[in-house]
Amino acid sequence: MGNDLTLPNWLRTIGDQPHGAHRRALADEHGELTFAELVAAMDATAAALRESGAEPGDRIVTAMEPSIPHTVAILGALAAGMVAAPLNVRLTAPEARAYLSALEPAALLADPTYAQLARDTGYRVLELPAANQPGPVAERLAPLQHPGGDRTSPDEDAFAIVFGTGGTTGSPKGAVHTHRSLWLWLNTCAHGNPRVPSDVELFFSPFFHITLGTNLLTPLFAGGEAWIHRRFDPAAALAAIDQGASRLMGAPTMFAALRARPEYATTRRENVTAIRFGSAPSTGDFVRDLLRDFPNARIRAGFGATEFGSVMGFDHDDLLAGRFAGVGRPLPGATVRILDADGREAAPGVVGDLVVSCPWQTHGYYGLPEETAATFQADGVHIGDLASRSEDGWVTIAGRRKEMIISGGENVYPREVEEVVLRHPDVADAIVYGMPDERWGERVEASVVAVAGRTVEPAALREYCRAELAGYKIPKTVRVIAAVPLTANNKPDRRRARADALGQS
Repeated sequence: MGNDLTLPNWLRTIGDQPHGAHRRALADEHGELTFAELVAAMDATAAALRESGAEPGDRIVTAMEPSIPHTVAILGALAAGMVAAPLNVRLTAPEARAYLSALEPAALLADPTYAQLARDTGYRVLELPAANQPGPVAERLAPLQHPGGDRTSPDEDAFAIVFGTGGTTGSPKGAVHTHRSLWLWLNTCAHGNPRVPSDVELFFSPFFHITLGTNLLTPLFAGGEAWIHRRFDPAAALAAIDQGASRLMGAPTMFAALRARPEYATTRRENVTAIRFGSAPSTGDFVRDLLRDFPNARIRAGFGATEFGSVMGFDHDDLLAGRFAGVGRPLPGATVRILDADGREAAPGVVGDLVVSCPWQTHGYYGLPEETAATFQADGVHIGDLASRSEDGWVTIAGRRKEMIISGGENVYPREVEEVVLRHPDVADAIVYGMPDERWGERVEASVVAVAGRTVEPAALREYCRAELAGYKIPKTVRVIAAVPLTANNKPDRRRARADALGQS
């Protein structure tokens, strides 16, 4: 098998030994697998892909719901030396065709839920008709199973998996990992979030998001267990916690949805030992609620991007010390620089361009050499984020350069404004954007979601902001909306929020 750093080889070291037959790796609503069964299914899928005519290096796109068969399909592609590419199934067919044009896939693997989307892309489709039904994994993956085929070991420097970017500043692009960079990323995640053998990860994210790596592949990498839900459902998530799920990851809105359920008060939340929330702006109240409601959980927050995975974070002890804002410090192995307009290190507290380099970063955008050259530069990865750093190295994200608002010649960073707006007790969620203005060029506006049972008074909110923001940063208009619009990759969609606001003007 060799010593190459690849996820398939790593999983085989667990599944091929006696303990692999006695350790559960995955469960979903229709079945479960031990590590021995997972590795056997992975290798049978790899053999079936080769038998189908696909060759090493070919891109194998998956258009499926989160499930055991979807996990095995991705691992099988990796084991066959092919390049797995989970498709953002929230894209329309024209959007999917545009994204896939750079990947030129050899085949799309589709379950019944997304078979039509797959067919509409115009590429070859292999359908797995029983993927979403109860039964043995071989039946759920049929016809993509060939037990007893020759086992292959991919080269660690070959391309392994492609994740689509969020498309917040343009069309999605496919950031590609080699087997080695994927292994190093999962290893970083495993060390940054230690676990014990009895831990169970509750996973309910779409597979096209990098949480596939941080919250599904990482537990498997660490020899742990993950329970897969097709989507986030608060009632199902609370039931899983009652049954022993001990590790959670989600956005603040997810935890608010859990808290709103009547069974929340009686759920055995003491089962939860680890919580990780993403880099979306959060408030002290949100963190204090987590600390109170999950008394046995170590709580962490992190920052990452599709192009380089997890690179910064802060830990439970930081939260206990009252440090809630920002994204924390660089992880060991990650180099984070903040550069001024002249390309020099920005002074503490000064906003500049965020540049990241780490051994586990992706190797560019598949099939897009010009975009790759613009982002993956000699000094690191430039994703267009703006940030500042304190004297002691604590990093705060100001926003994306393309989202920066220039009002009367002054730079306004939407995220800074959002963090203040979110601290208002009547505001549950918020998004800030720029609007055209004849006098100022652009003006700051905000759309907010009210806390259930409360009302947001725009004038009162603007007055609240005055204590913490300069006048030119205070939203000139505040709109109350039902929900913050999201991109297909579940990120706040400022372009759509701005378009909606323009439509109401």
